[in-house]
Amino acid sequence: MSKYPNPVRGYVPCPVCTSISTVHQTGEGRLMALGEPPKNARNIGIKYFRCPECGNSAISKSIDEYIEKHYSTEKPSVTPLEGEVLEPLALTDDNALAPVTSVEPDIIDEPNDDKVSSAEVTEPITEEKPPAEKPFFTLKRVITALGVLIVLLWAMRKLMPQPQEEETSNAATE
Repeated sequence: MSKYPNPVRGYVPCPVCTSISTVHQTGEGRLMALGEPPKNARNIGIKYFRCPECGNSAISKSIDEYIEKHYSTEKPSVTPLEGEVLEPLALTDDNALAPVTSVEPDIIDEPNDDKVSSAEVTEPITEEKPPAEKPFFTLKRVITALGVLIVLLWAMRKLMPQPQEEETSNAATE
């Protein structure tokens, strides 16, 4: 629910449950409360309805058109939507139903030209071939292995103790 409820603009029958719903217009509550329009200006002015049983409708152009078509400012003048009452068909001798008997399908000797009901296969059957096996030593694997080997050799060389030069020149002068 928004911080600033939008005022009731009118009434419309709910297309889902046929109860009377209230009509609201987006952005009016914030405009009346703070004097500034809402941050999302895309939906300003679009009408939506709030059904007591179904909840809020979606905010869209099609709902806005539905509201404009069935809109009323007074609650008693809105009539709930009802489906048309259909009259049952009267059976006469011309349209009387015949009893259903078991019917065997006709066997057609010649193939039909109709592509949908034809029994012929229209696509050639392709055999699935297993994917070709790739060689184990690919260029990418060889370069990766050489790179790893060079990095390992460099790390081992850095970790090996370096021979210390003795300070013989200072010791000899004393």
